[in-house]
Amino acid sequence: MTAWTKIPLPLWPFLSIMCGLIAFMLITGGHILWPQNVGWLMDGDPATHLLGWEFFRHSPFWQWPIGANPDYGMEIGSSVVFTDSIPLMAFIFKPLSFLLPETFQYIGIWIALCFSLQAYFAWKLLSLLTEHKLLSLVGSLFFIVAPIGLFRLGVHYALFGQWVIIAALYYYCDGPSLARRWGILLIVTSLIHAYLLAMVLAIWLMDIVQRRWLKQRTTARSLVHIISGFALVALVMWAAGYFMLKSGVQSTGFGFYRMNLLAFIDTDNVWSRMLPDQPGLGGDYEGASYLGTGMLGLAVVALGTLLTKIKTPWGLRALPLVILSVLLFIFALSDHIAIGSSEAFQYALPTFTRPLTDTFRVSGRFIWPAYYALYLGIFYLIFKRLKPQHALIACAAMFVVQTVDMSKAWPNLREVLSRAPAPGSLLESPVWKDLGAHYKKIIYVLPTNSAPQWRPLTELAAAHQMAINIGYFARVNPDIEKAAREALIASVSANEFQKDALYVFENDFLWTLAANRLAPSNVAGVLDGYRILAPGLNDCKTCVPTTASRIVAEKNSTYDYASGPVRFAPGEKGLAYLVYGWGTAENWGTWSSGNSALIRTNLPPASMDRDHTLLIEGNAFLSAKHPVQNVEVLVNRRLLATMKFELNVASGTQSISIPKQLIKDAGAQLSILLKFKDAISPADAGVSSDARKLALGIKTLEIRPD
Repeated sequence: MTAWTKIPLPLWPFLSIMCGLIAFMLITGGHILWPQNVGWLMDGDPATHLLGWEFFRHSPFWQWPIGANPDYGMEIGSSVVFTDSIPLMAFIFKPLSFLLPETFQYIGIWIALCFSLQAYFAWKLLSLLTEHKLLSLVGSLFFIVAPIGLFRLGVHYALFGQWVIIAALYYYCDGPSLARRWGILLIVTSLIHAYLLAMVLAIWLMDIVQRRWLKQRTTARSLVHIISGFALVALVMWAAGYFMLKSGVQSTGFGFYRMNLLAFIDTDNVWSRMLPDQPGLGGDYEGASYLGTGMLGLAVVALGTLLTKIKTPWGLRALPLVILSVLLFIFALSDHIAIGSSEAFQYALPTFTRPLTDTFRVSGRFIWPAYYALYLGIFYLIFKRLKPQHALIACAAMFVVQTVDMSKAWPNLREVLSRAPAPGSLLESPVWKDLGAHYKKIIYVLPTNSAPQWRPLTELAAAHQMAINIGYFARVNPDIEKAAREALIASVSANEFQKDALYVFENDFLWTLAANRLAPSNVAGVLDGYRILAPGLNDCKTCVPTTASRIVAEKNSTYDYASGPVRFAPGEKGLAYLVYGWGTAENWGTWSSGNSALIRTNLPPASMDRDHTLLIEGNAFLSAKHPVQNVEVLVNRRLLATMKFELNVASGTQSISIPKQLIKDAGAQLSILLKFKDAISPADAGVSSDARKLALGIKTLEIRPD
């Protein structure tokens, strides 16, 4: 009797978990487990994972969806799901937030948990193939150091939770199919990441197929499982906040973020010292799936065993899983098939697949279930066709080969997980602390996903529990983002600022506009390179007295209007007056784009005493099917005229009278808003395939004193 056979059966699961924890300590160094160690997270994608949690922990406890994160991104934000902050962990720690230090991260705990569960479920899965527990344990080590999983360390920590795929494979291969454990796995995976959920759902459906095929369930019972399973997942997704974006989950990238046909042997110049790196294309990294030198060695041994004919009792049970693996392999390759550094060919997918491919645009990730199924297949042949002692020697030897051959990767991983915060335009002035204490929100002009310098500003907002209208999100709804930008443009153009908000300007024109019409109580200037406007700061009774004086005023060009017509062709000064709603300038002028467009300019101070005439020269987009364009002209929010263009008078100059009181009330600032009630695209008008929504092509503008 060998020593390993004396180990009590209940200790084997514990040993597998310990193997995972030992691997965690050896690979990461263990320092990331300390909850107050956040420096290694403050760069790139990991930064928004952490910041998403920091905002979420201070969100209302009683809210629906539970995962809503209203202060992070404000209008363009949504939930903790779309910052990849691992909702499962966020939901666990949020109720304990009052007990936790202000600086707290759970991602290190998550990574340690993933190592342990990867090892545990791999051991459980391989234990279905053999009664030799030590052999199963050695085999599980390959799953722990699988390059496809380790690649996610330092990039997408939620996606390091690939143990859910191995758990799903175990449930598929295990004898009894228990709805309860599948339900728990689906709930847990829903609270980790949408891509992992899609993969686990696919394996779960194949499990239902195989149980029906093997007559372990009736058709009616199978349908009940499917309906109840999807209902459960939908409820959890609703609670987590998946549906807050509505139509914003679809994006481009399918066909770029794919798997290369050489991925199984592509070391990426990191995962092997023995084998050479394979050439690849831009987005192939998302399909990175090097098997590992040791696993390639075992694959050769496994293929060798196929020379002998041994019955494979898993044939029927494995067929649905094999079919699924092939389908996921094809999906991972996408419709642009790449071999090395060349694209071999491409093909067109049916139109009805667009919602799927736009939602799961990073198709290369879908190789993961097939990858682990291939691992399982290799071990199946090794365990079933070799004597246990021979299989143990082969697995142990190949594991040593793999870990030694991956020696280049170990310091790289340790360095990634030990990095210092990325340098950048950090907020060094103590004035930021005073501003953070005074204002309740930061409004970035204009908001967009992953705006320039988003990280320092969101760190400031999180530290002072302020809301902020920018951030870095996996998805945003483009319609909501556009509406938020237009509303902010309108408020800045009207010189209307929220008293409890600190404004940070990235847009040059709006900054000039706001700074030149500064109210006495407001402060505008530059702080650590950021252009800010602080409403009411001069009237603040509780602020540090020197706060306003330490914000340095910035001198800017004003885009003042002098006299004569200004043109809107490339290189002309008139382009500086176009705030929004305009397309790209052409040789003759500029087309409007959308249902409204704004022009802003500053008249000389003396103009406030005289009436003026606004002259707009342009041409309207008209066609036989669309013969009229009506354009409402609002100056400083007052409707002054409606310009009408018809087929027989499609172009020319139209004049609008501007009373002097309107100019005087705005301090000689003019906001000229054009509303296009009849805007239409050439495609919709049946003229061409041009999808731009056109109405007026502006050539020149002139403002004459009467």
